[in-house]
Amino acid sequence: MEAATIASETREPATVQTIDSTRHPVVRRIADVLRNRSERPSIFVLDDLENIEQAIACGVEVDTLYLSASADPSTFAGIDADVPRYVLDDSVARTLFGEQKRSRAFALARAPRRPRLRDLIGTTGDIIILDGVRIVGNIGAITRTACALAAAGIVLVDSGLRTIWDRRLIRASRGLVFATPVVLATRAECAEFIRQEGLVLAALSADAVEPLSSIRTARERLALAMGSEREGVSRELDALTTYRCSIPMASNVESLNVSVTAGIALFEHRTGEHQDSRLREVGGRL
Repeated sequence: MEAATIASETREPATVQTIDSTRHPVVRRIADVLRNRSERPSIFVLDDLENIEQAIACGVEVDTLYLSASADPSTFAGIDADVPRYVLDDSVARTLFGEQKRSRAFALARAPRRPRLRDLIGTTGDIIILDGVRIVGNIGAITRTACALAAAGIVLVDSGLRTIWDRRLIRASRGLVFATPVVLATRAECAEFIRQEGLVLAALSADAVEPLSSIRTARERLALAMGSEREGVSRELDALTTYRCSIPMASNVESLNVSVTAGIALFEHRTGEHQDSRLREVGGRL
């Protein structure tokens, strides 16, 4: 085994051990984490420096750091030198990840408490409900948009995900899954939450008659429900809707990607709220 150091302007250099055997206990531990299909993992994989830094900024505890042999050794210079770090030989990394994405920098981190529906009680901002949306890239893109437009959180119904600490979701959200509550729930749990909280539900559908602009006048925060392009919003949630809206589009386009729809819907209601607030402010000065 070889040793190297990563320099830091504010900390003592951290010792880095190079691993060149798949039988090393460190490698076996990574393999165990990658194989874990638990709904409540205690340790999960964080890919790429951007996501690692975002997780740390949100209070996630990083357990160990890893670099590929070809990566810049100063990559983790700004991260606490007390966190153990290793360099994996390229052959070891290939064996570990196989056909999965192989990052030049990754970490093992301790899973935070998973968000629950009750965490959304008393919050501000709209709630996005994704009903049957299963493409992780779309869910991740919506998470980024939700964070950018100050949504209270996202509820995933029938997403196919076992845990929100899924490598694909973390990557697709650029680590913002740690900054915005993403909740896994059953359809029944979601419907009960909407009823108990008295949420105003707006369902988006390409064949709805009401234009999306109708939600501008809604002063309450909304639960914005979107389904898959094939199935749409389920009957259970559609039965609770106050608004059924569509986004006006050119006649030769059947539908928009759900992540685009979510962004437009959040912005539409946010714009209406801000406009209403400005009108009240002007009225107060007259």
